[in-house]
Amino acid sequence: MSLSCWCYMLGLITVLGAGAVLALPQAASRALNALPRNAVAGYVLSAVAWIWAGYAVHSMDLDIINPYKQYLFGVVPVCMVLTCLWMGNLLPCRAIGGILALFPHELLYTARSHLSAWRLVLVVLAYVAVIEGMVFILYPWKLRQMIVWFTARPALLRAAAALKLLLGLLLIALGATALK
Repeated sequence: MSLSCWCYMLGLITVLGAGAVLALPQAASRALNALPRNAVAGYVLSAVAWIWAGYAVHSMDLDIINPYKQYLFGVVPVCMVLTCLWMGNLLPCRAIGGILALFPHELLYTARSHLSAWRLVLVVLAYVAVIEGMVFILYPWKLRQMIVWFTARPALLRAAAALKLLLGLLLIALGATALK
């Protein structure tokens, strides 16, 4: 996927999420507060994270991993089931952390060959996402605490959503201009 497509995709996700919070702040607040304990969301997000992890390992060309790649199609579903059984508490927070830690794999691979200096915006965002992902995997209650803290302050929640909306629009603009 090109860097322009990454900008469009990340910008669209950011704009839609921030727009939902700005358009329906009370419903978004309730949904955000319910997310950390939502079992179905945890199962779905965990499955996405494990499939993505399997893809990332499969796409790596490391001599130590290559002999074991054939087992990934059996290991990934087993890991999905075991994660849901053993880590049910705050599973959506851990799964979001896994997705945040994994998505920069392809993005950084694409960004390193682009000539524009504006690619560094995406590189910085990717590394911030990796760090956030590691924190949310290790300390899932931190995401829950952040959600509670922001939703208890509606004005701050709207301000953060407005900043995310601007970031999403910036990413879309970068995808349409400098990183095309």
